[in-house]
Amino acid sequence: MAGWGDDPELERLRALVDEGWDVVEITEDPSAQGGPSDTVRLRRGDEAAECTSDHLAFHRYVEYLREEGT
Repeated sequence: MAGWGDDPELERLRALVDEGWDVVEITEDPSAQGGPSDTVRLRRGDEAAECTSDHLAFHRYVEYLREEGT
């Protein structure tokens, strides 16, 4: 997993959640190239989006989403 520095995918994920997108699926890939990664699939109406990162801050935010049941 990457370190604590800036992660554009985390900022994108936060923005989508703040804009009212619904989290429909969260998956972990412990065997991803470059280290473990998380993927969050989102939906708003007919639109779909996906954010994937191996960043530690992204992983922490994904854990928060899981705990909140988002």
